[in-house]
Amino acid sequence: MRFLLAYRFLKSKDNTGFINIISKISVIGIVLGITVLITVMSVMNGFERQLQNKILGFTSHVTLHGDNLNSEAALAKFDKMVNEGEIIAYSYYHEEECLLISENQTASAIFRAVNPKLESKVNIIAENIIFGNYDEITNEKVIIIGSVLANKLMVTIGDKIDFVSKNDIKSGKQLGNTYIVGAIYDVGLYEYNEAYAFINLKTLKSYSDINITKTRLKIQNPLDSFVFANDFNKVSKGIYARDWTSSHKSLFTAINNEKRVMFVILVLIIAVASFNIVSSLLMLIKNKEKEISILKSLGASKNYITTIFMIQGIALGAIGIILGIIFGILLANNVNEVINFFESLFNVSLMPPEIYHLSEIPSLILPSDIRFVAIFSSLIIFLSSLYPARRAASIKPAKILRGIN
Repeated sequence: MRFLLAYRFLKSKDNTGFINIISKISVIGIVLGITVLITVMSVMNGFERQLQNKILGFTSHVTLHGDNLNSEAALAKFDKMVNEGEIIAYSYYHEEECLLISENQTASAIFRAVNPKLESKVNIIAENIIFGNYDEITNEKVIIIGSVLANKLMVTIGDKIDFVSKNDIKSGKQLGNTYIVGAIYDVGLYEYNEAYAFINLKTLKSYSDINITKTRLKIQNPLDSFVFANDFNKVSKGIYARDWTSSHKSLFTAINNEKRVMFVILVLIIAVASFNIVSSLLMLIKNKEKEISILKSLGASKNYITTIFMIQGIALGAIGIILGIIFGILLANNVNEVINFFESLFNVSLMPPEIYHLSEIPSLILPSDIRFVAIFSSLIIFLSSLYPARRAASIKPAKILRGIN
């Protein structure tokens, strides 16, 4: 009976056109707010996942620090971890600051001396070579550099680069003499494309006795790296494990903070739209004062009247929430088509690939986000409907039926 009365009050012919317009505007506002909220959160999730994949593809899931990590005992231990499924792969390496000198320019960088075969299993540079061939690094006189570093040095495949490490300057030795650019990579992150150069570890061994102190580990699930590192440190002696969440904590904390701020801003859109529900219900109550008074005279309780108008507010909100979620999912799944439409319409590039290193805008819809948006929006709608519903229940029939204002 309450649902029927709520429907009759809402769809009554006696309602003014203004009340109906406000009701529709409130629903449209909620739909737009939720649609934009889901779309923005999905795009931010996509960017975060892609950034995470690129960072974790280039850096280590877990980095081990110790002495002689390329010794037979250490390698046997790592091979055992691979065979038992604890890790996917490993790669020991030596890292130092260096100065690269071409015929035209000089640039500082960080060089990594690696085992090419092991490194290709833990690093994404082999999959992101834009010029040349990764396998060229098996040659001890070949260097692989990032695209930004190549532009700084004004070099391309086959050009020569003189290599001087920080250790060479201290010791007075010259390491590696001249290298030939064998490949240029682009992993989609400016900092990595600018900072790192790769050479064959055999080059270092042929000139000096290097103590390998770092080893990269690639594990099944990067999100488990913190637990893996803690467990490893409890049982391992002489080797310390550090996971990626420690080395990149500030970056991903900043991203999460941006998502929270964006969520709060967009939720305000839904809150503003919900105020239209308050307005429409208050006007509807004013328009239905006599009907409410008659119901109360017939014995309807305050809770009964409150429930009727709560149902109306919740119904309007539910329509907005359902349509908003549907349109939000559709827009999030087709955001690239929408961007392409506006780019062709205004003849402008909104996401230049040469700047953002993205062929398309990543979008990742998480069921947990949908649930959170639905629950939070429902709470706002419920609270918005509560005040006018109680206002309706507080109407005094005697005054209204006597015509007293």
